Amino acid sequence: MIKFKDSDCYPIMFDLLGLIAMSENLTFPMVWRDRYYLKKVIEIDDKNIFILGRDLKLEECDD
Repeated sequence: MIKFKDSDCYPIMFDLLGLIAMSENLTFPMVWRDRYYLKKVIEIDDKNIFILGRDLKLEECDD
């Protein structure tokens, strides 16, 4: 499994309902839709969820 330190990750905003609809049980760390490495939830409001993580597709482009 991929592992990143907190300092290697950054906050990512997701649509709360869309994220929950795609996964019945969110366990962290995880890779979501083979694109995002999600480390931990840092904030939830009424419509969005902010997760500390990485966009794995951006890293592939940087190589």
